[in-house]
Amino acid sequence: MTVKIVFSDIDGTLLDDKHQLTKETKKVVQALKKQKVETVLVSARPPKAMTSIANELVLDTPLVCFNGALITQVQGNQLTDLFSVSIERLDSLMLYQMIASKFPNVSINLYSSERWLVEEMGSWETQEMEITGMKPEIIAMPLFLKEYHPIHKILCMGNEQEIAGLESALLSANISGVTCHLSKPTYLEIVNKEVSKLAALKFLCQDYQLSLNDAVAIGDNYNDLPMIEHAGIGIAMGNAPTAVKELADITTTSNCENGFSQALAKVCGLGILE
Repeated sequence: MTVKIVFSDIDGTLLDDKHQLTKETKKVVQALKKQKVETVLVSARPPKAMTSIANELVLDTPLVCFNGALITQVQGNQLTDLFSVSIERLDSLMLYQMIASKFPNVSINLYSSERWLVEEMGSWETQEMEITGMKPEIIAMPLFLKEYHPIHKILCMGNEQEIAGLESALLSANISGVTCHLSKPTYLEIVNKEVSKLAALKFLCQDYQLSLNDAVAIGDNYNDLPMIEHAGIGIAMGNAPTAVKELADITTTSNCENGFSQALAKVCGLGILE
């Protein structure tokens, strides 16, 4: 197949474990651009935590944020939303009340368009601030949730045991309007049930007048699995769970071994890393 567009996860895929882009990754993205192959960033991150990476890669393609809940286009210093699906207000309130009462040590984070909202600054919030370069707003969360703000994502952070317990509790609660998945063992992402990276891939392929078969999707975790499975070529990182690797067409090396650049150079016949 002739690759026409690449959809790439960020953390654990495009970035190494120091949350940095390697020179090989930058080289491959620019080589793809010269071949008229678009690269689209697809992440659980909010827009402000993606723009600096897009700028470093000299990309002007839309940003797929919050696992596909928001697709936005950077135009100058402004963001123009192309697609948006938020969590229903009553679902957001129900989720907050359940998590706050049953899992008091779990950090609850709300994302509303460009805004990151927390109730207080703790170790988890500080860690996320260092990773993303964003600073959260401190709010009274119950009051905020009663107002009509779009909630694109709820991120819960905590130790592995707490997050595993929370994931189990949410599945048992069976809140029909939302879905949840781990982006890593200590991070649980909650979005509207209609949201997925695959839905975003389909939306943008249609916008670019391409088919799914024209696309490569690459990622490292369960939230990447639908797009990896349905793209023309699906690539799993070496650091991905076994279940993700099993459904991928190709498994590359890890994000600390230039897995992204090695896989894309091979699949697209770039030959620039040899």
